[in-house]
Amino acid sequence: MSIFEWNDRYSIGLQQVDEHHQHLFSLLNKLYNDFINKIRGDNITSLFDELVDYATYHFSAEEYWMQESFFPHFEKHKEEHALFIRRVVEMHKDYHEGRRQISLELLTFLNDWLSAHILQSDAEFGRFINAGNFRI
Repeated sequence: MSIFEWNDRYSIGLQQVDEHHQHLFSLLNKLYNDFINKIRGDNITSLFDELVDYATYHFSAEEYWMQESFFPHFEKHKEEHALFIRRVVEMHKDYHEGRRQISLELLTFLNDWLSAHILQSDAEFGRFINAGNFRI
């Protein structure tokens, strides 16, 4: 079972970025499946850790590509990433300190934020790159 189904509307037309997004949602779906199947312990912890680590890596790569292409909305996009990372890192810390569990609320927040971000902000970057014939 998946919380997120990838389809063409999420493609921003940049293969590397689309592959990163697909991997993020694959991790989110694995975390969701473990949650639904009531799998606890090291597996769900390592999946949550991997999701946070990969999101941080992805945002860093995306910001690098934006700077290299002189994307005019780079600062706004970077701030969106920073706000998300601050919130997720806080949730992640609370999870590791026993103050938060993996919940449907957490999974829905991750899914909704990533989906909206891809469809709006990342799509804007994709249009910019594709219109200018830049390569990343």
